[in-house]
Amino acid sequence: MLFSTLATAILASVAAATPVLTERADNCTTYSSVAAGTVCYHTPSDCSATYLVKSGDSCNAIAALFGNFTLTQFYYWNPDITQTCAALRAFVPVCINTPWYTFTPPVFAPAGTVVPASAIPVPVMPQIVSTCTKYEFVGNGVRVDAMVAQNGITMDEFLAWNPAVAKTNPSAWADYWVCVGSS
Repeated sequence: MLFSTLATAILASVAAATPVLTERADNCTTYSSVAAGTVCYHTPSDCSATYLVKSGDSCNAIAALFGNFTLTQFYYWNPDITQTCAALRAFVPVCINTPWYTFTPPVFAPAGTVVPASAIPVPVMPQIVSTCTKYEFVGNGVRVDAMVAQNGITMDEFLAWNPAVAKTNPSAWADYWVCVGSS
C-alpha cells in the first residue's frame, strides 16, 4: 500500500511539472507549467520552432542567441510581449521561426542609427509620443545630451517626446529606440 501511495504521488508530481498546451477559439495558446503558472499567449499558427524563455533573458539576448531573426520579426511572432519586451515571461515559450520567414541581417542596428517612424523600429522606450517622426538607436553609454546635440533638438523636446526618461540625470536604455523628432 505504501508503494502504491508513493508511486501515485511521484506520478502526480511529474504530471504537474510537465507543461500543458491547449489551443483556444480566440487563437490563444494556453501554456501551463509549475514554473510559469497558466499563461495565454499568441503566436503564428505555423510557428515551426519555439524557445522556452529562461529567467534573466531579454528580447535582445534571445535574438542574439539564435542570430537568425530580427527583433522586429520576433515581436511580430510574439505580440503579447509588446514592442518594449516588457511582457517577456520566464518559463513561457516564444516563437523563433516560421516556414515562410527568411532572415535578412543585421539583427541589431549600430548605435546612433537614425530612422524614420515608417521603419517601425523595435524595441522602443515606453511612452514615446504617437507623433514621433524620427528614432535613434541608443548605444551602451551614450549620453542623452549627445543625442540631443547630434539631432539638433532641445533637451526639453527630447524629454517631452520620451516621457519615460527621467528629467533629472536623463538616461535612455541601451539597445532601445528613442524619439528624436516629432511633428
